[in-house]
Amino acid sequence: MSAGDLGSGVVTRSRPGAAGALAVPGAVLLAAGLAIGAAALATWALAVVVIVLQVALAWAWGRVLRASPGTVALIAVWALLGDLSLLLTDGHPFHAIVGVGGTGVAAVIVYQLGLRRAVILRAPAADMVRPATSATSGGAGVPSSERVSAELVTALSGIVLGLLLTGYLALRAGRGAEQPADLMTIAGLLGAGIVVAVARLVGWAGLPAALAGPVGVAVAVAAGAGLGALGPGGLSVVAGLTAAAAGAVTAGLVDLVLVRAGEDQAGEDQAGHERLARGGGVVRVGGSAAAAVAGAFVATAVPLACAAPLVYLVGRHLPG
Repeated sequence: MSAGDLGSGVVTRSRPGAAGALAVPGAVLLAAGLAIGAAALATWALAVVVIVLQVALAWAWGRVLRASPGTVALIAVWALLGDLSLLLTDGHPFHAIVGVGGTGVAAVIVYQLGLRRAVILRAPAADMVRPATSATSGGAGVPSSERVSAELVTALSGIVLGLLLTGYLALRAGRGAEQPADLMTIAGLLGAGIVVAVARLVGWAGLPAALAGPVGVAVAVAAGAGLGALGPGGLSVVAGLTAAAAGAVTAGLVDLVLVRAGEDQAGEDQAGHERLARGGGVVRVGGSAAAAVAGAFVATAVPLACAAPLVYLVGRHLPG
């Protein structure tokens, strides 16, 4: 499984139409906005939004990386177990999900062993003795060891990403921090959401990705400082700025990686299309609507998930 597989469907080198350009910015603002509104309302409301995001991420992650339905189900179930473990633990500490992550690894290994055996048993006897040399998107012709390895990586990475999203819930539900938990969660989500939306829009307008990211971070940090300046619930300018910066820097870096991976994949696809065209081959353009939605959601949820641990760390330990 390569970075290009993850990047494909997330971004393309050529400028898309208006709908394509707004897909990721609109999705990330919607996801972050729902989480912000829920965090302002109550812990249970944020838990509902986090669960929805985790289940959607499990589907999108599996769709983009071509995982089996069983792998998608494992990712979703263990994310939900992480939420439950957190909410049932006194004080709601983020490390309450460590045990869930450990059992998730065990479950994935057991599932992959079963998957490998099933793939081998389904394969014709001739295929078992003749090494496969080519792979297709549907998995036909892929050696069972490679198929299971790809599923293993997809499952483990998906479980980690789902559990990372629980960081926002841990911060919102936690007790004993010097800063207001709900407002620090809101500031972190604000920073993570704005940086991705602004960087994507500015990049689509023509600014290089290496510059679009810092512009997005600057806007996100300013938004966090503005939230603190309003002074709701005792949140200071410094606290709002710091939480937003924690979310923005992490999400911005992850988004840059996704953009670069997508650009590399787009360049490889274009080169392949040109070779096919010169050779008289059939050039297939575009993909299914489900693939486009999955790619956009991965580009939305992965930066938000990766930003959650640092937002939690800052929110829990920033002095008053």
